[in-house]
Amino acid sequence: MKYFGTVKSFDVDQGIGSLKPETGGDELKFERSAISWDASKAPTVGQRLSYDKGMVESQPCAVNLARI
Repeated sequence: MKYFGTVKSFDVDQGIGSLKPETGGDELKFERSAISWDASKAPTVGQRLSYDKGMVESQPCAVNLARI
């Protein structure tokens, strides 16, 4: 199932960001490796993305990020 959210932050140097799910709830972290497009084109704050829910170290995260 695809979910949708908005990028709240992305640190280009660390390759780590967060997004706010449209359905509400806590922000989800994501890593550069979760981006499905050319990773040299970083996501921007406010950008709307689709994603799947995943787990990293027993914490929920966003994976399979795609531009809409």
